[in-house]
Amino acid sequence: MTYELDSTPTDEPRNANGESDANRDHDPDAGCTTDTSAGGSPIEESLGVTIPDDHVGAFVAQAFEDVERSTEWTEAVDAVVADDARNAWQSLTPKKQVVELLKMAGQFDERATELLEGIPLDRGGLDDDMREQFDEATRLRRNADILRDGIAAGYAEGRVTDEELVAAIEAFEFDTATIAEREDALDTVANTYDLDYRPYGGTLMTEREPDEDADEFEAW
Repeated sequence: MTYELDSTPTDEPRNANGESDANRDHDPDAGCTTDTSAGGSPIEESLGVTIPDDHVGAFVAQAFEDVERSTEWTEAVDAVVADDARNAWQSLTPKKQVVELLKMAGQFDERATELLEGIPLDRGGLDDDMREQFDEATRLRRNADILRDGIAAGYAEGRVTDEELVAAIEAFEFDTATIAEREDALDTVANTYDLDYRPYGGTLMTEREPDEDADEFEAW
């Protein structure tokens, strides 16, 4: 799949690694207070929880983290940004880079849900085509979770500030309902046909111990 990136230049100077100089000294444990973090804010509605005013960015990053994985920001970027799109990617602000990754993850989620909901539930078992459809859905699901885990890593690594992360979430209008629908569809198919699958490892829905055998991102 080809992704078209918003190549609007950033006003901030960037170093050789494509990082904003303003982000290099970012303390990943530092919190922030924003007007949008008040009760009933868009970001609280999208995550479905009340967020402490002094730790908005850290809370959001933790919500995206998948405890079964240890994805690095560069791994997530390398997985979805083609070599010929690197210059355009590096010209984006950190906020826009996060938005692009969220868009890609959202597309993976939506396609995975479509495939899962398209599997009939009244058969005696999965035929080859249905099994292939299930495997493709779980692959897309895995890719989406890896991208969000990469965003969490980008925050922890200081590549994305509190303000940039929060602004990206609000600009994208992230909603955990998309993940919940995907997981419901997966659970329905898996229970119907007694299929094994890796439970969701993100803290948006549950907390699990890290899994050393967590699968890697699979591109087309």
